Amino acid sequence: MRRKDREIRNLEDIFLVVEKCRVVHVAMIDEGKPYVVALNFGFDRRKDGLVLYLHSACEGRKITILKENPNVYFQMDCDSGLVRGTPENPCSYSWNFASVMGSGQVEFIEGGQEKKYALNRILQHIGETEESFDFPPQVLSRTCVCRIDVRDVSGKRHG
Repeated sequence: MRRKDREIRNLEDIFLVVEKCRVVHVAMIDEGKPYVVALNFGFDRRKDGLVLYLHSACEGRKITILKENPNVYFQMDCDSGLVRGTPENPCSYSWNFASVMGSGQVEFIEGGQEKKYALNRILQHIGETEESFDFPPQVLSRTCVCRIDVRDVSGKRHG
């Protein structure tokens, strides 16, 4: 990282950023070209590791790509806002943010209990609740749920 003064090194601080973010951008490779999607997510902290949970329909471009190559890179950001510059110094305009990024490999979750758990983690995160939800079998059968066990993670902050 070029700007070491903006790097988030402490794992506790990285998880604080993850907690605030509601959307993750997941990058994958489609026939040699980058492809990125924005998704809601849930997460767990396992020891000093991050696990992300995602869901979608069971068909489509993203699913086809991930079944071919499950390696992904992700990025999420929050706490963003404009820092106003001046007409005399337009280069003083800037943007405040906190971000987390990393890589991992997508694993599709097939088991009903693990699928329910992951969907609950997603809803709990985006809904900012600890409530647990039940899902009818027909919903589970037509919902694709996956997990990313994050291999490396880093963070950056400005402002």
